[in-house]
Amino acid sequence: MTETDRLHPPDRLAARVVPYWIIGDSISSVVMTALAWFLGRPWLADHWDSWSPAWENALLSLCVIVLAAAALIPPINYARWRYGFVGDLLLMRYGILFVEERAVPVRRMQHVDLSRGPIERLFGLATLVVFTAGNEGSAFRVPGLPTHLAQELRDRIVQMRGDGRL
Repeated sequence: MTETDRLHPPDRLAARVVPYWIIGDSISSVVMTALAWFLGRPWLADHWDSWSPAWENALLSLCVIVLAAAALIPPINYARWRYGFVGDLLLMRYGILFVEERAVPVRRMQHVDLSRGPIERLFGLATLVVFTAGNEGSAFRVPGLPTHLAQELRDRIVQMRGDGRL
């Protein structure tokens, strides 16, 4: 195994994270779209002299694009997400346009949490939240893990730390 192969995160998120993300993003998109349509549109029509049916169509098109993105982006995001332990490093690679790669040594990890919102619980998922020493990026998340795997990763980090401080 070469050095470059060694630093590629080997594991994927659980596939059921895609419908979880679609539902979560859709709820957010519907709320934002409703606010834009039912509050923003009347306000703009009353306060903007250049408001016309063409602008109303543009706003409607923007709302449709936001809702379509809520359905299209999660599968792409899932395909790009990778994580895993290689030695004492937790590696992550994610992002669509801007790809972020992280390699965090276990010795820099301060504590680790599990987060499970109501929709995550419905899908049997959890998010591993790791806090590290330092300022920039001092907390990061590994979403879309089956609950038992998130618990195992948390326990593995605690065990690798060996001091019980997490």
